[in-house]
Amino acid sequence: MDYTSQHVASLRQEITDLQNLHVVYLQQGSHSPVEKTASDERANRLLQIKVELTKMRERPNDPTVWWGKFRHTNRPV
Repeated sequence: MDYTSQHVASLRQEITDLQNLHVVYLQQGSHSPVEKTASDERANRLLQIKVELTKMRERPNDPTVWWGKFRHTNRPV
């Protein structure tokens, strides 16, 4: 398994863990300030993961990352 696949799998596990903690939070009747802060932190982390996954889907600005391995060896780089 390459790095990207491992990283995506790790993020998926983290998302699952955050969702499970959120379910427990919602099942509680009242919330202490610490629990509210923890819930906000979980929500922020989910947004960070979303941004990270979005960046992974975007093409890099440097075309050599995409096309460098397909160049002919007899052409100058």
